[in-house]
Amino acid sequence: MSKLTQKVINLLIFSSISSSFWAIYRVVFNLFLRDLGYTNQFIGRMTSFEMLGAAILGILIGILGDRIGKKKMIIISSISFGILLLIRSTFPYKNILLILGFLNGGFMTSRRLLLDSYLMDVTDSSTRGAAFGYNFAIFMASGVLGNFVGGFMGEYLGLGLTLYITGICYAISPILLRKLPESVRDKRVTLQKVLDFSQYNKEEKYILKYYLLRTAAISFGAGLFVNFGNIIYKDLFNMSPSLIGISLSIAQFGAAAGSALSPVLGKRFGPFKYTFILNGIVIPLIICLGFIRNPFVFVVIYALRFTFTNMTNPVETSSVLSALPKNRVTSIYSLRNAANFLTRSLAAFIFGIVSVLPSGYTYLFLISSVFYTLALIFMFKLFVPLRKNGVLHQLYSNNS
Repeated sequence: MSKLTQKVINLLIFSSISSSFWAIYRVVFNLFLRDLGYTNQFIGRMTSFEMLGAAILGILIGILGDRIGKKKMIIISSISFGILLLIRSTFPYKNILLILGFLNGGFMTSRRLLLDSYLMDVTDSSTRGAAFGYNFAIFMASGVLGNFVGGFMGEYLGLGLTLYITGICYAISPILLRKLPESVRDKRVTLQKVLDFSQYNKEEKYILKYYLLRTAAISFGAGLFVNFGNIIYKDLFNMSPSLIGISLSIAQFGAAAGSALSPVLGKRFGPFKYTFILNGIVIPLIICLGFIRNPFVFVVIYALRFTFTNMTNPVETSSVLSALPKNRVTSIYSLRNAANFLTRSLAAFIFGIVSVLPSGYTYLFLISSVFYTLALIFMFKLFVPLRKNGVLHQLYSNNS
């Protein structure tokens, strides 16, 4: 594979810093709300509002990224996210949390959406697989640091102060992009064009269809528990914030290591086999989570599930986006983002209802396993044209 360009390296550096602060926010905020006395039902409802914001506003932010520039939108969304986090931490009242949660969801998802589409702009087939693999590895590795540091900061500095620090640091993190040129802008991009599927040929429509179906299925299954890992550890095992941070860091570390190796593993075993087998193993692991109540075994199984699911993400994403029109990548990613967060919004709402039932977490993991199975079926169909049209061989020199 070709050497990564300086543009890609600059984007990866920004990704590592902003991802660390994002991970600190993720591990601390729900615990902050629980410390204030909010129930799982309310936290689930608030998270549902965030996911709705991510789905709806994510499309609009993606369009603006194409129209005025992805770098500019990353700066705007980062500052906005930081300001909203400071307001929500200072005035954690129900109506404020719900209303600003909707806005917060849009800004929190935009960084990833814009960053991934920007990577498509600055890479070609010789570097794209590696760039996506490294970026996802950095995203996960930063989560290791963020979860670990966030857990200890929350326990020893206080959850509120940790959120203030996180908001300020996240808001100023785009300073790392100062040397990066703006992306190519296209003022012709509109919402109508994003939703216009007539511009795709038959194969592209097929790929997009199963990409969105797979996204919706796996997002619903993951949304039942992934956003609430800190609460689950608290409810099942009464872990302290620092232990929760360590437990989540173990999972992030595995995913980071696997993602960094994904270009090599995808080439060695074949991108389809590599992705399909690991996603298949995830299903029995999720079922096990529904019944295991030994904290050490639970942490290990949770980490393996998280690792196997996420380490295949760079291979699948780079393969799918490379098979679709490059000038519509941001729009496509916006639609994928909408499918992801709309289903996660529903799943978050269901979490708040089911988690408080007797054996509620068992039901959540069993329901999740059904949707992961559906996602595996959709993935099989998704890769059919990718194996035929040469995209996999172009990216990974392996069509299997």
